[in-house]
Amino acid sequence: MRRAPTKSGQDVPIHVAKMTFAHATWWHSHVQPIIDLDPGRADYGWNWLLYVPFAEVTGRVLIRKPVGYTIGLSDPERDRFVPCALVQLLGRVPALDDHDRHSVFVWFLSTAPDEALTTIEDHPIPVDGIPRRLGSIALDVAVTHSLNERLLGRTALYADERGGDTLLQWYRRRGMTVLPDEAKLPPGPRRLLKPSDGRYCYYTVPAAVDASTELDSLR
Repeated sequence: MRRAPTKSGQDVPIHVAKMTFAHATWWHSHVQPIIDLDPGRADYGWNWLLYVPFAEVTGRVLIRKPVGYTIGLSDPERDRFVPCALVQLLGRVPALDDHDRHSVFVWFLSTAPDEALTTIEDHPIPVDGIPRRLGSIALDVAVTHSLNERLLGRTALYADERGGDTLLQWYRRRGMTVLPDEAKLPPGPRRLLKPSDGRYCYYTVPAAVDASTELDSLR
């Protein structure tokens, strides 16, 4: 992704980078406190300072190829990169709809609230310059990783219960299929060891390609 739409109607330049601990640290101090003002958010109470190293350690042990990405605003004039969304992936797990094939699994995905970006102490981002569609862009990063890893776009995730039906329907609108609650899960991973309860979502290969194509104008 190279650009994102804004409320003003003008696109802004964005950049997708491998997540660093510095990104997670900045998020923990600047963004997560704003998220934690809203207990209704699915990412309420998350701690990226734990998730990033934990994913790295468990991924190496279990051969799940963990990788994290940061979607941020490029600001070359001020020589800064402002994280606007984070996505932590497990890059090689059994697919939900075909256990003999592999898929990417979105372990954590979070987007910054507007307030977190408009209240940055040094050079806050104006409201009409805040990138939109960050959730879709972050999900696309996962699909793109799957395509690059020759997994044909297969991507899965667990829609956190805190997001309720609203979150589940959001993933449906992105073209994902919801795994029936009676369906058997593959050997792993299970996000937080949750059983199959009708909140696991996945992209079929055709749906992943369609979802990717939809955002081609932003590449």
